[in-house]
Amino acid sequence: MPMKLLGQLCCARLPMQLHDQLDIQKCDVLRAAQLIEADLPPVLHERGRTVYSGQATVMRVTAKGLSAARQHG
Repeated sequence: MPMKLLGQLCCARLPMQLHDQLDIQKCDVLRAAQLIEADLPPVLHERGRTVYSGQATVMRVTAKGLSAARQHG
C-alpha cells in the first residue's frame, strides 16, 4: 500500500494534481481502498505496458484514509 503518498496527501493542499505515472498508480490503489477520493485518467495499454493517459486529481483524503495514515505514521 502506498502509505508514504497517503501521508503526503494528508498534509497537502487539496485538490492536488499528480503527473507521475507511479504516483497515479498509487492513487489508483488508495482510491480502490477508499482512502482517497480522486479522478484518475483513462488507462492505455501500449506495447505490453499500462500507461495513464493524463494527470490524476486528488480531491480529498477520506476519514478512513486519515485513520490509516495515523496508524501507519
